[in-house]
Amino acid sequence: MKRIFISILTLALVAALISPHPTYAQDKTTEVDLEALGTKLKAAIASGEMTEADAAAGYEKAVGKMKGAKVGKGKDDTDWEAPIINGLPCSPNVSDGVDPTDGASFDANHMLCIKVTMDPHDFESLSKETRFDGAGNSFQQIWHDCSQPWPSGYNWYRADIEIDGVSLSEVGIRKKGFVGSQYSPVPALKIKTDKYVKNQLLGDTERITLNNNGGVIPRMVACLAYEVFAAAGYPAPRCNMASVMVNGQPKGPYVHIEAIKKRFLRRTFGDNTGSLYEGTHTDFVEGWLPRWEYKTSDTDTSYAPLLGVAQALQKPDDELVDALSPVLNIDRYITFWALEVLVNHLDGYSSDRNNFYVYFDPTDADRAVFIPWGADKTFIADTNFDGYLTADLPRHLSRIPAMATRMENELERLLDTVWDETALLRSIDRYSAQVKSAEQDDGYDTKVEVLRAWVRNRPDQIREMLRVGLPAGGEKSLPCTNERAK
Repeated sequence: MKRIFISILTLALVAALISPHPTYAQDKTTEVDLEALGTKLKAAIASGEMTEADAAAGYEKAVGKMKGAKVGKGKDDTDWEAPIINGLPCSPNVSDGVDPTDGASFDANHMLCIKVTMDPHDFESLSKETRFDGAGNSFQQIWHDCSQPWPSGYNWYRADIEIDGVSLSEVGIRKKGFVGSQYSPVPALKIKTDKYVKNQLLGDTERITLNNNGGVIPRMVACLAYEVFAAAGYPAPRCNMASVMVNGQPKGPYVHIEAIKKRFLRRTFGDNTGSLYEGTHTDFVEGWLPRWEYKTSDTDTSYAPLLGVAQALQKPDDELVDALSPVLNIDRYITFWALEVLVNHLDGYSSDRNNFYVYFDPTDADRAVFIPWGADKTFIADTNFDGYLTADLPRHLSRIPAMATRMENELERLLDTVWDETALLRSIDRYSAQVKSAEQDDGYDTKVEVLRAWVRNRPDQIREMLRVGLPAGGEKSLPCTNERAK
């Protein structure tokens, strides 16, 4: 019963926290409604009136109705707003062992204080920019046509910055984000120190990436997810927290994340000359290649490396492994797949064909390796294996018994050797203290307790998934929108 209680409570708060919100007041109303529903469902389970499965199905249906009512016009609804952020001002407070002149630190024990000064009209323009401007460039139009590339749509602006007391003038700053995060009053940001001043760096820092957490209230989960990837020895960006101010106005806590660029490739793979692509709602399908974005000057702009994987995936199941082996490091992919399941990356490659990079590693015969990204919807909810068979690679591999067994074994190995509940709870305590120093939220501790409960219960959830076993994926690829036949 304790597991059921935590599962329902987690679902209730998670749905309220990750769904788009039209206003702060409506968000609070929805959260109360969902908590009330969760209470009723728990009582129904306890009395024997409902099974846990029926209760979960009823809950998901209610969440869907609420979310649909809030989203309105769809993912490109420009009336979307995130909850109000009650940011607190920051001042430089350099941690032991951190030298701010060396660059923007990724020390998890240190919270950066970043101050941006720019023309207020420029910041207002930056905040209002979207990637979808309507005239021939609407989200719905491009969403259903995977042959169209995603537009960038963001402009660079000039700004001065101060990071932990060290100042730089005339840097470049722009918005970042895809759909939900782009409508936030606290926009996600990218800073390029040498955009307007040649060779201008902050120590060894050229790029600063600041994620606004996509509306996920605990704020820290992306860093937790990358910690798990790193503990497994898997290539992942470094991450810590930052308190951000713009023109003297506190914008609250952000996630400071390592940019997936040549410096990351050199640090992680030892060679940065391979082809690097970013995947956003796309897959290894020949007609969808324009949706991939090439990311470095050395990247093959003809998409030939991606096409090699796409062509291998056309082979029948009994020929697939031999066809994939020269173009994909299958062992590494299985580890990546299992890690996405372990941290429950609801918006990653395996589950949503979204938020990932693929690097064709010159030190490994130019075979593809995945890099995690956009991990702000992790450490939440309770999804079964079916949710991780959306993309074509896991769908195909799950249909091969030997590959399915390898994936299950790898997930069990990661659970036994990498998942460290004590370390994760310690990280949650550290990050939550940092978040509370940058934002006033009277209900924050309750939300963090839900996260802590999820961490404690995740091993039991994974073991239940392993007991049931990995199912075989569908025979056919899903459309690019991931819509399943009704």
